[in-house]
Amino acid sequence: MAVPFLHALRAYVYGEIWAVGKSNAIHLYNGLNLFDRFIAVDERGVIPFLDTVSVLKKISFKRGIVLPHSFRSALLFFTLLLRERIGYARNKRGFMLNRKVGEGNDIESMVEHYLRIIDAIGGKRSLDSPVLLVTEDEEQKFDKQFGDIRKPYAVFIAGAQYGPSKCWPACHFSELADMIVKRYGMRVYILPGKGEEEAAGEILAGVTEKNNVEVRSMNVMDLKVCISRASFVVSNDTGPRHLAAALSIPTVVLMGPMDEGYTRYPSPWTHPLRKDVPCRPCNKRHCDKGHDCLVQITPGEVFEKVEEIIEKRTG
Repeated sequence: MAVPFLHALRAYVYGEIWAVGKSNAIHLYNGLNLFDRFIAVDERGVIPFLDTVSVLKKISFKRGIVLPHSFRSALLFFTLLLRERIGYARNKRGFMLNRKVGEGNDIESMVEHYLRIIDAIGGKRSLDSPVLLVTEDEEQKFDKQFGDIRKPYAVFIAGAQYGPSKCWPACHFSELADMIVKRYGMRVYILPGKGEEEAAGEILAGVTEKNNVEVRSMNVMDLKVCISRASFVVSNDTGPRHLAAALSIPTVVLMGPMDEGYTRYPSPWTHPLRKDVPCRPCNKRHCDKGHDCLVQITPGEVFEKVEEIIEKRTG
């Protein structure tokens, strides 16, 4: 979601751009030439934080732009005493920023949210939706480990780190997998994230066409490559759906309890399905009602959208 901002920042800044974040995040940006250097920070705690400060203090940075809303991320640049510390004054961290980005009252997507930072510093927008690439090195590494995964195939993203309220019922995924295998003869790969293996196993247990449906666990780099080669993706409203759209892969998104304003941006590759039930959007992590917003999206409806996608690509 930050790629349009980073793309504009690269065009605006004449000096080097360093990024600080989790090590698995850098794989998402490979091939885009958005950073000159990436500092990985995976461990939490005082010591890892101070180690990062020590590394960055050796470089004379002029400006720090804070994308996450966390207190800790603003504290890093405050500790470095950077001349400019730019970001949103959320979570009681405003005193650590000397250039605060104004916020409107309307709900906005994270793409727009980040782009408003480039507006604030005087840069020009260039992209309005995320774009990702797969490098040759990533392709080769994937083929060494997952050489048995061959086209054509479909990908299911059946979990959601946000919470169970975003998850389409396992039995619906199972039924849809059987429909895809029987109609098109293609394999279906369920790609769970960390902690989502049990949910993926439940889907597999409900499938009758087990010879053509499989659960595969992958890191972020391999996930990106696998999605990039898929005929289409069916996904809950969660992170990998944005990877698929950014890789120009048709993606059916099962919209649950969240207000779509948070994730809406121009994309010809995203095909959202929703049910306008009275309690939607509630933005809750756990449904305390009947989960109608997702239960009422039937496998048949999703399959109809899949058929449209396949016919359009092969027609």
